[in-house]
Parts: sequence; structure tokens; C-alpha cells
Amino acid sequence: MVSTEMSRRRLAAMLALGFLPALPANALSLPDPPPLTAQTGTLGLVRRLTVQVRINDQGPYPFLVDTGANASVISSELAATLGLPVGAPVNLHGIAGVELVGTVTAATVGVGRRVRRDLTLSVLPGRFIQAPGILGLDWLGSQGLILDFARNQMRLGSISPMTDEMTVSVPIKARRNGLHLIEASVAGASVLAFLDTGSTTTVGNAALMAQAIRLRSVTTDWADIELQSLTGQTITGRLAALRTVSLGKVTLGNVPVVFGPIHTFAYWGLVDRPAILIGMDILNAFESVALDFNRGQVYFRLSSSSTSRETAMS
Repeated sequence: MVSTEMSRRRLAAMLALGFLPALPANALSLPDPPPLTAQTGTLGLVRRLTVQVRINDQGPYPFLVDTGANASVISSELAATLGLPVGAPVNLHGIAGVELVGTVTAATVGVGRRVRRDLTLSVLPGRFIQAPGILGLDWLGSQGLILDFARNQMRLGSISPMTDEMTVSVPIKARRNGLHLIEASVAGASVLAFLDTGSTTTVGNAALMAQAIRLRSVTTDWADIELQSLTGQTITGRLAALRTVSLGKVTLGNVPVVFGPIHTFAYWGLVDRPAILIGMDILNAFESVALDFNRGQVYFRLSSSSTSRETAMS
């Protein structure tokens, strides 16, 4: 068996230099993936966008938005600064399992003109969440979300249909306890997929790993890699690149995915069928991504500088 360190270095080199099997003609190859850090064996950080949030008329504070989390979070440091009243502990579900965490209550949590009142926020150390806080599905609801990577902005609000030739619309095929699933495939085989704007890394469940091996869609050696949840818990997964991952009519090539017993899939009831959590490492490949929950559509806008419409869409 190849050592873990050698596997990491070889995978990083192969991805960065393009020493991978040829892609289908209609595939959009991802830009260089986040580097593997030799000292820790973890994927480097990718760009994450924030929105300006006011709490109890204080702020604004740059919060992340997490479409894969059902609960909003505030850093322990900001909660203390604002003097928010303490509530009962709750179970918080992360990639590595369940953790009992403290809570506080905010009288108002607002972005622009949208305000939620008496919102319970889970409390975590700022060093884990790497932001003053995170807005989850409990705050977001049916609010539209635009990730504008070209302008380095995240916006909340209503979304107009996007019909230009550089934009691909993918329908939201199902809703599960607030989670929105979209059409996707790996090596041509259908999988369940959801976009997780709170995750820097794309991950797959054990069923997807078995399917990828069976279909011979893994294009690199395997490497052990450590993932850390918002609660500070860690879990070891297996990292490899998949030949193709398709989101609707857009096909991306050479996609790094971490596989393992990710608790997130168990929480959302996505264990038995192949499923993939699309993280910000993949979403960053687009000029913008818009989630229109009211119309049940996700719009992926391709970057004209990185690809043409003919080479990116099937």
C-alpha cells in the first residue's frame, strides 16, 4: 500500500499538472483544486462568501450562509460581546457526529430588510467556524441566494429567471426536511446531490464510493485526509478524483471528492443511495450560482473566460 503522504503528494501533483485520463469533449475541467497540505493532510481553504448580518440592531457582522445546515450558529466571542441570553443546550449535527452545544437567543437577526425575530443560535468557538456566525436553513427559509464569485459577493433576495446562453438551469427535484436535492450524475450514473455553501470540500457517501469503484470512475490513487466539523470533531476520509460529475447539463472533470462515514448523510437520510454533497470547491468553478427556492431552480453561470458554452454543456 502506498503511504498516506506519498498518496497525497501524488494526487496533488496529478491534479495540478493535468496528468489525468482524457475528459469527455463536453466536460468543464475544474481549475486547480485546493492544495493538499503535507503537514496536516487536509484540503486548503477555498474562497467563502459572506453576508452582512445585524443582531439586535448591532453590527453588521460578516456571516457565512450554510445551505446544508438546519440551524444558525454564532461564535462564542460575538455572543459574549452582545450579551445574548443563554438558552438550553441542543444537539448539533456535523460531518463527524452529534455534539451537545450551548445556545443563545437573539431578539432580531437581519440581513437588509429581512428580519427574523427570537431566533435561537447555537454557540461555537470562532476558531472552528472561522466567522462571526453562520445563517442556516432556519433563517434562510425560501429566501433566494446568489453566490457571485465574479464580484466576490453573496446576496439574499428574490431571483429573476436566468436564461442567457452561459447559464444552465437545474431543477430542484426533491425537498427533504428543508434540504433541496438536485439532478446530478457521476460517470453517467444518477446520484442524489445537494449544494452545501457551508462546506469547503465536496464529499460523497459510502454508497457513492462503491458505485465509483464499480464504474471505474476514480482517476487517481486514494489518500487519507482529515476533515474537521464546526464543533471541532474530526473524521478521516478517503480522497480521490472522479472522472466526471454532472450537474444537469454541465459536466465537470477531475473532481476531488472525499468519501467516508460522513454523519451529514445519515442525518438527512441519504445513506442507502449514492449521494454527493457539493461544496464550495466545486461551486467556485462557476462565475455565479443562484439558488431560487421559490421556483425550484438552481442557476449555474459559466465563466466565459474559462470555457465556452459548447465545451461545458451536453
